[in-house]
Amino acid sequence: MIDWQLYLALVIAIGLGFFLGARYGRQEDKKSAGQFIDENYFKGLNLLLNEQPDEAIETFIAALEVNSETLETHLALGKLLRKQGEVDRAIRIHQNLLARPGLTLGHVQQAQYELATDFVKSGLFDRAEALLVELVDKSGPYRVNGLERLLEIYRDEKEWGKGLGVLQQLSGSKLSRAYDEWAPIRAHFCCELSEEAILEGNYRDARQYIKQALSFDRDSIRVGLLLGRLEIEQSNYSKGIAQLQNLAVQNDEYLGEIIPLLSEAYAQSASTREYRNFLTRINSTCKHESVLLALSELIASDDGELAAAEYVAQEVIAHPSGIGLHKLLDYYLHFSEGKTKKYLVSLQEVMNGVIADNVHYRCKHCGFKAQTLYWLCPSCKKWGGFRVNQ
Repeated sequence: MIDWQLYLALVIAIGLGFFLGARYGRQEDKKSAGQFIDENYFKGLNLLLNEQPDEAIETFIAALEVNSETLETHLALGKLLRKQGEVDRAIRIHQNLLARPGLTLGHVQQAQYELATDFVKSGLFDRAEALLVELVDKSGPYRVNGLERLLEIYRDEKEWGKGLGVLQQLSGSKLSRAYDEWAPIRAHFCCELSEEAILEGNYRDARQYIKQALSFDRDSIRVGLLLGRLEIEQSNYSKGIAQLQNLAVQNDEYLGEIIPLLSEAYAQSASTREYRNFLTRINSTCKHESVLLALSELIASDDGELAAAEYVAQEVIAHPSGIGLHKLLDYYLHFSEGKTKKYLVSLQEVMNGVIADNVHYRCKHCGFKAQTLYWLCPSCKKWGGFRVNQ
């Protein structure tokens, strides 16, 4: 079936292009050119009505001469086809433009940019990259657009090093107006490289990337977490603990990410009493489920599960939470038997479903919800937009 909405717009766009081409054609050929355009226009329309859209588009393209008046019609048609998912046809139109002689440099760059966008849309990143690299090497109105499109490719392909090179060109010097706009994103690219280095055990490079990230965004919570993680990886537990404690005090919104790392560091340093005191201080000013769970485990280890159950019960009564109630059920199940235990198991199954549906984070840019923290939103592709869901 033909998408009639798409092809109606196509006919209108092509018809407008024919009108412009006839209107601005050479005066001495006006009559013959107009006849030629009419014949091809109606030939293409006939093919379209007979559900032969490929042949119709080829006829329209061949009939519509590329010049300064009709170029925008070609480009508009290509964009329309790409928007409707007809990427292969959009590619043919933009390739046809680039094959035509006599285009100005600006028009060539515009066609290159649109063709590269077609390739990105169709997943042909290598071909898009080659076009964009050529485009951004020249000055012109599409250089910045080309750099931004190239950055998207490197982001999606996880080519963080190449991406930093593009970001350098977009940011310019520290005195430029664009520097502050791109600096936080440069920090995220450095963090990605640091995380890769940590996984490879290359701690020296990991630390260098963290320092570089800090130069771009000193207040980044991600950089702070990564530095704490690196200290733990290198068995610098006291430094890791100090780093993460500072983060916890200043960024209680991200305690869900900080507490697991802090628990790991304290477990290795065998300073559980100090950790328990720290969590108690945090809990007095900020009620967070991660703190509640960590404290309950420490109390269970030091004073037994009954004491931990009593503590969690008091906290849940004072500050109700799904995670807290689920933990309390765990303790009650441990001390229950018979029918009581059976009922509690049923209640726990209900709570499992409730917790599974919990939304912990939301993107401030597009509203995308997730249970885990993403530094790059999977929906809108914006960096650093996730906040605790309120």
